[in-house]
Amino acid sequence: MDYSLEKIDLIRERTGLSYSAARQLLTEAQGDVVEALVLSETGRQEEDNTRYGRMAGNMLEQVKKALVRSNRLRLRIKNEDRTVLEIPAALGLAGALLAPKLAAAGAVALLLARYRLELQRPEDAAFSESQQKDQ
Repeated sequence: MDYSLEKIDLIRERTGLSYSAARQLLTEAQGDVVEALVLSETGRQEEDNTRYGRMAGNMLEQVKKALVRSNRLRLRIKNEDRTVLEIPAALGLAGALLAPKLAAAGAVALLLARYRLELQRPEDAAFSESQQKDQ
């Protein structure tokens, strides 16, 4: 089938497609410009849904990675050389977000009582253990 240039131009103007893509749409719609525009719109919605699905999947993957990394990070409360409490930093952060005034008051009380708050990564532990062996 041969379609007029006016129909193809109209589809291109409304959709921003190339000549070949507009002609393909017109062919699929059997020469009906309105049907071609509907087909174009349906295809774009499916592309958008696929793109948003991929973006949500990527964001979920990033959140998972961040949680895994934050669970490796440890928050320690020490009194001299003795560890009083050790929890994942993510848990400490969640507590601070849920009860910020209580977390701040607790931190101040610990520091006034000469306790230390430490954040330690697993790499730090391996490094400090190798330093102790050298001494």
